[in-house]
Amino acid sequence: MKPRRTCIACRQVEERTDLVRLVLSPEHEVVVDYYGRLPGRGAWVHCQHECIEALVRRPATVARALKHQVDVADLGAWIVRAVVRAVEDGLSLAAAGGALVGGHDALERALEEGRIAEVVVASDASERTVGGLRRVAGDDVPFVVLSATREALGTRVGKRSRAALGVLVAPASTHLLRQLHRLRNVGYVSASRSRGDG
Repeated sequence: MKPRRTCIACRQVEERTDLVRLVLSPEHEVVVDYYGRLPGRGAWVHCQHECIEALVRRPATVARALKHQVDVADLGAWIVRAVVRAVEDGLSLAAAGGALVGGHDALERALEEGRIAEVVVASDASERTVGGLRRVAGDDVPFVVLSATREALGTRVGKRSRAALGVLVAPASTHLLRQLHRLRNVGYVSASRSRGDG
């Protein structure tokens, strides 16, 4: 049986993998222990906007769990940053496992064939490129725009510039898809796109 923990915001008991751990640093600041490996007293919270906002509104809940007064006004931003880092790591893992599709034509083909679970878009991808991919994908495939540029997105997966990457349903993409799901749940607002040449 997998370890289970209680979300301090909603009091639901879940598997550890469905929650994020908060710990108190030696400086008495809250730290997001995303992978649950840091030493010390911890508190667990769902990686969901509603639970995070409940803790921001009621910081005494976190203080009681960590046995120390804490400032959690920026908790939502801290968790979003941790999830974005996990998405970036997931992109690298999925690329190494052959679970990403890059290049406009290859991505369109994979979308037409229904092999893509989600599309990750660079912040500077052109509206024309993204619009064309959305038309092919329809309403069933989620799109998330990261703050990474095309150049950074390509570098992250060991390729040249990429405006968009399709995530295949494959064992190598399990971690990435879980993190993208978490990103949507924490209320991540996709980065704005500038008009580029795609």
